[in-house]
Amino acid sequence: MSPTRLPCVLLLAALQASALTVDYEEDYEDVTVQQMLAPRSQQSDATEILNNLLKEYDRKLRPDIGVKPTIIDVDIFVNSIGPVSSINMEYQIDIIFAQTWTDSRLRYNSTVKILTLNSNMVGLIWLPDTIFRNSKDADAHWITVPNQLLRIWNDGKILYTLRLTIKAECQLQLHNFPMDQHSCPLIFSSYGYPREEMVYKWRRNSVEAADQKSWRLYQFDFLGLRNTSDIITTTAGIFMLIHDIHTFII
Repeated sequence: MSPTRLPCVLLLAALQASALTVDYEEDYEDVTVQQMLAPRSQQSDATEILNNLLKEYDRKLRPDIGVKPTIIDVDIFVNSIGPVSSINMEYQIDIIFAQTWTDSRLRYNSTVKILTLNSNMVGLIWLPDTIFRNSKDADAHWITVPNQLLRIWNDGKILYTLRLTIKAECQLQLHNFPMDQHSCPLIFSSYGYPREEMVYKWRRNSVEAADQKSWRLYQFDFLGLRNTSDIITTTAGIFMLIHDIHTFII
């Protein structure tokens, strides 16, 4: 930071998905390679698996309904952050958002250990109703195709990722400008499922950021990030909140 710049710290919150590809590909690297080189007969096997899985499947019902809460492991990979607007009290963030859970209804027996599927399959199974509570505006990326990935393991584990650009509210405290410290979270939770039905958890190394050279922070420098969780009580029930926080200095 140049000597002419005055120190003003800004904390931004956002999830980090360090394990979006690393953890899963490390765990199943050999299997994935085998699938890429698999004979054509596995294509018909995969088609038969999906047809059988969806035959009696009801996507309106969450996994383990009436038995136990659905556990959603979350990751966020931050592609870029910025700009940050002190006038509009908001910031923009581009992320790859990953959610992992287990749906026992999607277990299957086959030599095909992982089914890697595109967005056409997304609307056919149950998905978490996750919302970003402090977002003002959000866009999913659709070029050249919907930026969505769905993987189903033979034990019923599901990985669902999508790319989002979110404009989120950030209440900057400028009372001591330019010496203020700011915390700007990206907060998400279930829209309709209370804590006794859906629980969010951070995965190991769950927050990660890309190279900052392309970030549009202008007067800010990126310092770091962290994640937290919280509980909110509403008239609709008790919900679990997840926060991701990024730190900046002016």
